[in-house]
Amino acid sequence: MGRLYRGVITPSLRQYVLLGDTVNVTDNVPGRGGEELGVDANGALVTADDRWVFTEDNPDRELETAAGLAAAARVLRASNAALAAEALAAARDLTAKATGRGKTLAPRVFALAELLETTGERSYADQLAALEPAILADVEKSGWLLHSVQRRLPAGFRDRLAQAVATHQAKIASDALTDSPYGVPYKPEIWGAGWQTQERGVRQYFFHKGWPRVTSTDSYINALNFVLGVHPGENTSSFVSGVGARSATTAYGLNRADWSYIPGGVISGTNLIRPDLPELKVWPYFWQQTEYVMGGGATNYMFLALAADRLYRRPPNKGCARSSSPGWPKNGRSCLLAGAAPGGGTILGRGGVAPVVKLWKRVVA
Repeated sequence: MGRLYRGVITPSLRQYVLLGDTVNVTDNVPGRGGEELGVDANGALVTADDRWVFTEDNPDRELETAAGLAAAARVLRASNAALAAEALAAARDLTAKATGRGKTLAPRVFALAELLETTGERSYADQLAALEPAILADVEKSGWLLHSVQRRLPAGFRDRLAQAVATHQAKIASDALTDSPYGVPYKPEIWGAGWQTQERGVRQYFFHKGWPRVTSTDSYINALNFVLGVHPGENTSSFVSGVGARSATTAYGLNRADWSYIPGGVISGTNLIRPDLPELKVWPYFWQQTEYVMGGGATNYMFLALAADRLYRRPPNKGCARSSSPGWPKNGRSCLLAGAAPGGGTILGRGGVAPVVKLWKRVVA
């Protein structure tokens, strides 16, 4: 088609609101099934297919796609060189066409960083260096994307980036102690805070990977902890359907009319009713609390679960202070913010990791 598209979806509101099994969204016959679209200007019935492709001109999404393709090219080189070359060529082309048209900085940094990591070409490092002032001003959303390519950046940029990351991590640690008792920054929007907490946790994993001495592992472990039940409200269910002793098993998914759930689906969770009352109802039609999404909700949960598994199974990192959080595995260590925790204790002690440790042992058993 020559352009990206968001996906394939139903063409009408009548079909969109259909509840039940996903198999009912199509008759699997091309060019048939869209009679409900009405008639055209000549009064003839519209017989378009019941599944449509909706395209878009979205430079930011093109850059994010380019980043994914560049990363895929690295992974595929050993097993499928031809497909790796095709992915890299597409990544280069998308980046060249979308650069300068995007509305936000992070997607551009993402694409350039992944292309730099994949190709090692100086031109991508030069483009990133030219963005230094903007990156330092947007370190929360753009800085973590440079975790694996620091060594390829100019020395002065690396030093200034490290300082900006340290400043940002100090704020993250402070907010985690003052925003809530759950060990995570907590600023919910209209929906539950689970998805944004997970997204921040994923960023924190990469901040820790690139700058371990100023980023606590608790900052992403506590994000997983939050989703699995350590969150506000009397309903302390896990936001992940089917994971935990008690979880969200009535959710806003395709089978919501059955008051049912999709195993592994991740809801946004407890939201705040004005002025500040936490609420998580057992009710399938509150998208603000129990809606499922794959991009972000499910994917970030899976990433954090794998990150926790890697952390608890790995040997201790040299030079990292041992965590004092209750329930921390014997070989667990946490690289702490310099000077923030005298005596080698953890930065984010409140909330702890004991609940997620106990639960995770059951999950991976």
